[in-house]
Amino acid sequence: MTDAPTFLLVHGSWHGPWCWDDLRAALSRRGLASAAVALPSCGHDPAALGGLAEDAAAVGAAAAAIAGDVVVVGHSYGGAAISEAEYGPNVKRLVYVAAFMPDAGRSSVSYLPPGPMAPYIGLRDDGTMEVPAGQAVPSFYHDCTPEVAAAAEAQLCLQSQAVLGPDSTRAAWRSLPSTYIVTTDDRALPADFQRMFAAQASETRDFASSHSPFLSRPDDFADLLAEVAGGR
Repeated sequence: MTDAPTFLLVHGSWHGPWCWDDLRAALSRRGLASAAVALPSCGHDPAALGGLAEDAAAVGAAAAAIAGDVVVVGHSYGGAAISEAEYGPNVKRLVYVAAFMPDAGRSSVSYLPPGPMAPYIGLRDDGTMEVPAGQAVPSFYHDCTPEVAAAAEAQLCLQSQAVLGPDSTRAAWRSLPSTYIVTTDDRALPADFQRMFAAQASETRDFASSHSPFLSRPDDFADLLAEVAGGR
């Protein structure tokens, strides 16, 4: 599929490019190219982590480095990063997967309902967040095989708290076509919460999965992305 776009995959909090490996393999089997970004706000060294601005810069640079059309896919917090990024004319669509989709002038955390933090968010004194023991699988991976869930949990890293506070300065979805994929069995960001953002998108698709469809149903999810990209 030489005229097909490249999918630029942007992970969420605590994750890394590794979380897309199964999906990238599924896309490759369909003749579709992909690349995965490592967000500077995620990592193992608290002193080296960036924030939203650094994440957005990484996404924009990765998109600019791809020859040809690009569809940018952001998962969870990654939705804020892809919204904040600046793009050239090769970016044709933004896809939000169970993702934050903030408008300019608002932070992602400003959309959360009042009350305590979700149980999968552990605030640390060093300015980072971790996923407390025992929270990752029920929150993110409950429909994955035990082997896939355990492997994913073992690779989680720290997330900078710097991504919580700053207001977005840009809402790229206001000037680009966008698709919001609602993961309907999500226990981290419930479907009703996602639909608040989905109302802003050009189109909405429902997908029956947990918060991590790229791990639990990579082949089916690859088919959905191919379908979405076909309408770019």
